Amino acid sequence: MFPYCRRDFDGSICHRQDKCPLLYRGGSMGSFSRITGGIGTAALAGIALGTAPPPAQAMPGLAKVVNVPCDPDALVTAIRTANGIGVAQLLLAPNCVYNYTTANATDDALPIITGDITLVGGPGTKIRRDPAAPGAFRILEVASGATLHAQGIFVLGGSTAAVGGGILNAGTIVLERVYLAGNRAGNGGALANSPNANANISFSELNANEATGVGGGAILNFGTLTMFRSTLAGNSAPINGGGLNTQPNGVSHLIQSTVDHNISGSLGGGISNLGTTTLDHSLVEQNKGSGGGGIATANANVSIENSVIRNNMPDNCSPINTIPGCVG
Repeated sequence: MFPYCRRDFDGSICHRQDKCPLLYRGGSMGSFSRITGGIGTAALAGIALGTAPPPAQAMPGLAKVVNVPCDPDALVTAIRTANGIGVAQLLLAPNCVYNYTTANATDDALPIITGDITLVGGPGTKIRRDPAAPGAFRILEVASGATLHAQGIFVLGGSTAAVGGGILNAGTIVLERVYLAGNRAGNGGALANSPNANANISFSELNANEATGVGGGAILNFGTLTMFRSTLAGNSAPINGGGLNTQPNGVSHLIQSTVDHNISGSLGGGISNLGTTTLDHSLVEQNKGSGGGGIATANANVSIENSVIRNNMPDNCSPINTIPGCVG
């Protein structure tokens, strides 16, 4: 009922927990931390979202379809062209690694998405920051008003001291069969979802990502997040939310999804909630934190329906016995 599947950075399936990367930085704080000066306020300007080009106007009719060869420069050119067109579908090469050693936009491997762009990959299509790259940069960024659809790709090894190591979203993203692994950021190791942004994730895995600042080892959410049949596993954060950190005014919906083997140095090994979080037919297990190993909340806005929260350390939910449907 609750499949357990983890993948290493290269997409190969890990059958043993000790063979999968668990990135952990310890912490001793025991309180919730809002991300101030981060994605919600001044840091937006600091990471150039405020100066991103405006979204291109979508052209009527069908999207332009472009085949992108297995060449990192070709993908950069294709995205720039697609932004100008407004609506485009980019068919990426199968079994290809689009490998980046330098950023092609401020703090990003690829140009900022400003139009309505679909990236279609698979099988084995990877977009990654080269492990030997001398500088830190994330993989993808979506501007306010823009839309990114991604299907069948791996997003690997992004790194930034800011937010969103794999993807920073200020618009709308729709991820299907996408694997985000080995990404690292100050907050939101794999994905940072900005205020008023929308993220829809289905049939996807966010594994072995790391936050180094406050929280959201896999996801930092200020906007609206919906996860369907997806997994957060083996992610870590030094303070709040080893897997998912929902900030004030953020809304996170987990449907038929799994949150397991995540680590927080403080509260919320699996999930930390300062906004609103709902779980529907989902599993939260074997996560670890200083309190609320499974789920920690700073308010009463956690709803659990037909879900299982079990075997988390040192407890399942915090404050204990305050979240209906969570015991122990």
